[in-house]
Amino acid sequence: MVESTCISCKFFRMKDAVGGVCRAEKNLRQPEGEKPAVEIGFTCDEWQDCGQQYYIRQGWIKSQNREADKD
Repeated sequence: MVESTCISCKFFRMKDAVGGVCRAEKNLRQPEGEKPAVEIGFTCDEWQDCGQQYYIRQGWIKSQNREADKD
C-alpha cells in the first residue's frame, strides 16, 4: 500500500526532486492564487490517492538523482 504523503497525492505538483506545491490548499493558507510549497514526505487531511502518477513521480525523482550524480 502507498503511504499517504504528498508524493502519492493527486493534489501535489512536483517542482523538483525534493518538493513541490499543493493545489488542494492554495485557497486555504495562501493569498490569492498562491500555492503552498510542500516537501515530498509531508501529509495533510486533503490527501487523495493519485494512482499510477505515484510511480511516475518516483521514476522522475530517481532520474533526477542519477543526473545530479553524473554532474
